[in-house]
Amino acid sequence: MNVDPTEKDPAKIRAALIALYETELDLEPTDLALIDIAAPMLARAAQLDAVVKREGQMIPGGNRAGMFVLHPGIGQAQTSRTQAASHLAKIRGEGDGPKRGHNARDAVGVRWGNRV
Repeated sequence: MNVDPTEKDPAKIRAALIALYETELDLEPTDLALIDIAAPMLARAAQLDAVVKREGQMIPGGNRAGMFVLHPGIGQAQTSRTQAASHLAKIRGEGDGPKRGHNARDAVGVRWGNRV
């Protein structure tokens, strides 16, 4: 199961992330908490993408009448995805201490032969 970038339901995103990570890692409660933090951020980014698609990338604004500016939802969606990615990068899998298991990047490398 892949994580659909247009999915707006945090519960579905959470389920997809867990399924994705559990193919390579045994998730611990800390890892699940990180997914719980990231899933709503990814859902919010998808919601903002839908708003931008509906309203357009350029909207009236600025300090002059008739001036168009970049839709603020674009930057906010990017920020939400960046923050979610930073939380997901902390997922490390089972074990004890700071070097427990292997992290998600290593898991992806194992799965895809370091082609990422």
